[in-house]
Amino acid sequence: MTYAVVVSEDDGPELPGRLELERDCLRFSGGSSVRYADLRDVYVERRAGGDSPRRPSLVLISRQGDRLRISSLEGLGALHELAEELVEAREHPAA
Repeated sequence: MTYAVVVSEDDGPELPGRLELERDCLRFSGGSSVRYADLRDVYVERRAGGDSPRRPSLVLISRQGDRLRISSLEGLGALHELAEELVEAREHPAA
């Protein structure tokens, strides 16, 4: 599955791109990837920010404590679908 997203690493700048769910990892359009086995936590967050509310985000926290914030450009339904896919992939790793 492929999703149009905006990604922020450790609250850095937001970068638009594509996220693909692969068998054992999620891969970003720039070539970087995150293995499902390396994820400590996955949750959906809605944060208020500044003059306008931030869009809902999927937050991934690695076992090392790195934080990725992913917002869907396809809407809230796609974000929840992505969250469900990631939780499932973490709980049932590919053989």
